[in-house]
Amino acid sequence: MSYTVKSICLGSIEADQSGFTYMAFPGVPIVLDVAYFIVKGAPKTILFDTGSWSALMAKYWPGKGVDFQTFEESLAKEGMKPEDVDIIITSHMHHDHVGNHFKCKNAEVYIQVEEFAFAQAPHPLHAQYYPKDLMDQIDAMKVRLIRGDYELFPGIRIMLTPGHTPGTQSLCVDTKQGKTVIPGQCTTYHTFVEPCKCLPKGHPFAAWEVFSQTIATDMNQAYWSNLQVKKMADVLLPCHGPGFDERTKKYLPPSMK
Repeated sequence: MSYTVKSICLGSIEADQSGFTYMAFPGVPIVLDVAYFIVKGAPKTILFDTGSWSALMAKYWPGKGVDFQTFEESLAKEGMKPEDVDIIITSHMHHDHVGNHFKCKNAEVYIQVEEFAFAQAPHPLHAQYYPKDLMDQIDAMKVRLIRGDYELFPGIRIMLTPGHTPGTQSLCVDTKQGKTVIPGQCTTYHTFVEPCKCLPKGHPFAAWEVFSQTIATDMNQAYWSNLQVKKMADVLLPCHGPGFDERTKKYLPPSMK
């Protein structure tokens, strides 16, 4: 069975590129997409994440955010309302990925066991990404805890890809273009550019096969998870883009412009 995956950009937020290309390109500004994804063609209405909005993110992240549209407006363009959502696959429980979960009153929320447990008592270095009010809202939803890889429907597979957080999960969807993978870890297209192709000749990081993100509970796991999804994907849709909206395309890697 073949499905389609559509990226929905709700806004953008400022960051430093080195946050997504570990220790490389420090001081280079980047704008990230604040996005979620709709899987079309499945027996149920499926979202991967729900995104957030600038006022909420400003409480927990120093970069400036800009709103392009509300979650409700974006769904209306697809002929849907929040209550029409049947399933939310949660990449991880950081505030910018779960901000609109609570609006989907009828949704089952798929979360990895390790992620759910970590969100209840996060390490101090990560606590700001798991605000208690949002976590409490999700706790009150129909949470479906899973452990490891999980086939939701034929051709729609949830994959455990830890490292960014203990229970980060990605999504692999069979589409006409092949395996379309949404890495659930906070990555951009820059993360998956082969380092030797974008770093100066002789750079000490040039032997890496991918970059890693800087925010990670386990940097080694993060690297291997990034490499795993890159190798299996025919189409790669990093959860922070950029480029899912015309206003952020200028921040794509040079090779993609």
